[in-house]
Amino acid sequence: MMMAIAATVLFTATACGGDDDKDTPGGDKGTDVQLNGPTYKDAASILNITNNNADGIKQFRMMESGAYMITRDGNAATTRADGVPVYEFGKYTYSSGQYKFDNGMTISYESSGQNCDVSITWKNGTTIKTTGTLDPGLPVTAGLQTDNLCSRAWTIEKVIAKGTFEGVTLGKEFKGPIDLAKVKAWYEENYGTLKDQFDANTIIEGIYFDSKGLFAINYQNRNDDIGVWRWQQMNTGKLVYTWNDKMRAISLFTGNASVTFEKNPDTLKLTLSGNVNGTDLEFLFILH
Repeated sequence: MMMAIAATVLFTATACGGDDDKDTPGGDKGTDVQLNGPTYKDAASILNITNNNADGIKQFRMMESGAYMITRDGNAATTRADGVPVYEFGKYTYSSGQYKFDNGMTISYESSGQNCDVSITWKNGTTIKTTGTLDPGLPVTAGLQTDNLCSRAWTIEKVIAKGTFEGVTLGKEFKGPIDLAKVKAWYEENYGTLKDQFDANTIIEGIYFDSKGLFAINYQNRNDDIGVWRWQQMNTGKLVYTWNDKMRAISLFTGNASVTFEKNPDTLKLTLSGNVNGTDLEFLFILH
């Protein structure tokens, strides 16, 4: 899940394996590291809009890190006309029941069970009333590792790509922000043709995880990749991930993902490994 995106770099991983969600002490390096905790752990929520009077908005997702994701119906958005959802990422603050987004929007809701009365104030000050439901998402096991992973919207410092073919190993380091077209060029120079997944200047803006199962890669100039994640073995940092929309998934990569955390500075190391076109590949993402 995790970095599928990363992989976007190369590609999408297949969710497989057991569900050993035991947060035990010790284990691999990084399992006992405590990063700065999520800022809005108690305010995180997923709000599905059930009325069509919200300018095409279908969902507000407020993440523990203070990041939000707004999902709009593609048919209601000015940038898409093919029915594919449009995602908008940003940051929010929360106080006294109100979420204030950096796009100028403010929302609040009152809930009765899962059902909600929702108030949305647009940037111009106009307020509308609508309805919604609270969505439990796909919750993952709570624990130190989950808090660390969901503590921020991660940005990439560098990617170390390494591949082995017929016993020969080659490697290359890419500094952030990561242009996936350059990673593709490196792969094709050494290993063979990739599917045409990465346009020129395809830059990763941010990588997001939340405790309700969201995994997302946000790009500067292409559609975002949205999927779900869960722990395979939380005590050893093993992740599995997959994509909600297989038609938009990057389907070249299958393999495993693992994560470790380090302090000073707070750092996440995300590793994807697998086989592409008969070549064993490993991608190490250094995130802050």
